Amino acid sequence: MFSRNRLKIGNISVASFVRNCVGERVSGDTVIMTQQEEHLFLAIVDALGHGPQANSVAQQAEQFLKDHWKADVLQTMLGLHKALSGTIGAAAGLCVVDTLKREVHYAGVGNTVFRIVGSREARLISVDGIVGIHMREPNVQNLKVNVSDVVLFYTDGVSDRFTVEQYPQIIYHSPAAVAHRVVERFGKTHDDATCMVMRFDR
Repeated sequence: MFSRNRLKIGNISVASFVRNCVGERVSGDTVIMTQQEEHLFLAIVDALGHGPQANSVAQQAEQFLKDHWKADVLQTMLGLHKALSGTIGAAAGLCVVDTLKREVHYAGVGNTVFRIVGSREARLISVDGIVGIHMREPNVQNLKVNVSDVVLFYTDGVSDRFTVEQYPQIIYHSPAAVAHRVVERFGKTHDDATCMVMRFDR
């Protein structure tokens, strides 16, 4: 089973694709896309393991983030850590996009990936830890997004070793097509796999 989400705000397009682990009816991964004024909040959450228990934690994280996200991603991450206390925990990548300045502010914990491909290659780093159990306070990292950039967020259910040479059309395809194809081509069948893609339209 799988789920798709899309969001279009001005000249920004965002899309995601979530595929359950083979044999599971629900996913322990979730994606959040929401906006307030000039700020766009994007997040991926990967609860530990897969199946119904992981799905319950992912849904708990999703509800907290939708209701309580702030422009300060560090404070949002610290709040999520408290909200998931007592659960099996999760990895999470949180990002606030200043849509006017085309700047991203990112904080990540665990095996989540923030990666830019296209005219350049860039990554923002997630710290070790498990949200809700134990984590080091993540550094907030800031990056300017160019019009030619394809911004990828994905969970560890997607192989992190794929290259643009393996998928050269990534530079031209829509965010929805990229999210689907990354999971389809590079996702691991033994885990939930999620990819979210953002780009600024030309």
